[in-house]
Amino acid sequence: MGFVSRRRKNVIPRDEAARIEQRTLTLSLLLVTLVGVGSLFYGLWIQSDVVILNGIFTMFSLMGSWLNLTASKLITRPADDRFQYGYSHVEPIVHCVNGLMMALMCVYSLIVGIEGIRSGGTIVDAAMVIWFSVVTSIICGVFGLYELMLGGKLNSQLLRNDAREWLMDFGFSLVTLVGFAGLFMLPPAWQKVWVYYADSVMVVVMSLLLLPFPLQVLRDNMREVLRITNTQEGLVLRVNEAMEEIDKDHTILDYSTHIVKMGRTYFVEVSILVTPEFSLQTIALQDSLREIIWKACDKPLDELWLSVCITQDERWA
Repeated sequence: MGFVSRRRKNVIPRDEAARIEQRTLTLSLLLVTLVGVGSLFYGLWIQSDVVILNGIFTMFSLMGSWLNLTASKLITRPADDRFQYGYSHVEPIVHCVNGLMMALMCVYSLIVGIEGIRSGGTIVDAAMVIWFSVVTSIICGVFGLYELMLGGKLNSQLLRNDAREWLMDFGFSLVTLVGFAGLFMLPPAWQKVWVYYADSVMVVVMSLLLLPFPLQVLRDNMREVLRITNTQEGLVLRVNEAMEEIDKDHTILDYSTHIVKMGRTYFVEVSILVTPEFSLQTIALQDSLREIIWKACDKPLDELWLSVCITQDERWA
């Protein structure tokens, strides 16, 4: 068993990428605290459920940002006696927790919105909600796009998921802005109705629009937590193609592969059943076979754990 790697061009060193990632997540933590606390107090002041909900949603994002920052620090640690495969498994667990919290928040806000409509709604100062939505949509949109761009550059799922939460907040603010700005475009008769129900209706609309995003995060990361192989993933296909070529060139009775992704690490196990006449008898020749499999993986050292077992006993294949 061992790690293998190749140098790639234009790739930021892992230590530097980790520092940038952690610095960005720390900034996200501070900014989300400012937006969340400000939204809560402002919403209580103008008595708007949709603004209060935005604040609560942002405070949940605060917890998610803290978890992302903690995970970012953990996954840079090397393997030790207790976690002998490293800490990469922490990342999908954190994403699942964040996704679950966001999903529960969406369901709760949906119930609150429906209850508000059922009770007859409330009158809210539309102009004050509009100004709030303009400010928060700018902050959330700009920082979300920045994190999304940086996450792609660093290949950081933590940054991409944190950016997704910021963009969800941006969508929340933008739809709220449109919903309340539309009040002034309605005929007077409709304005008298919409002024009562705008706040509660926007809570319901935003809950339904945002719910698919945390559910998507849960679905994607539960696959990694449960160690489910994505049979259509490029690495899986490449390894199986490499094994088919090896099978043609050497005397192999059978082989099996086990490939899963956990966080930023791919675990690739290949078991090869051979006959006593197997052509690659020396360790050096068998290492050349491992080289072929490694090249098929096309992953650097810090993203791959490769294990190749060559045996004549069916029990170990």
